[in-house]
Amino acid sequence: MSNDTFKVQTHAAPACGPSGARNVAFKAAAIEVIRKGGDKFIILGDQSDMGMQGDIFTGFNTNYAQGMVVKMIPDQSSEARNALSARQQLGADWQAIVAKGVPPTCS
Repeated sequence: MSNDTFKVQTHAAPACGPSGARNVAFKAAAIEVIRKGGDKFIILGDQSDMGMQGDIFTGFNTNYAQGMVVKMIPDQSSEARNALSARQQLGADWQAIVAKGVPPTCS
């Protein structure tokens, strides 16, 4: 999208529900901010979606998707005081979480 703005799109298992899909997307956003060399970010917008998968023989499941537009904020920026810290959002073990990468679904 631009040098400081990107989109995260995730899908989550049916058991996760819409909030689980949103949590995966939020974690993915924080991980990607750190990977890009930043820490502060804001969510410019998010979009959720749901769909059905399966067939009449195996049954149908609802799957959930979440998209977020993320803007990285420089520490020196006036916006930094209102921005979220990716490291704080991921917690004390943020380095291990970033090393593992985005989880495949909620856990």
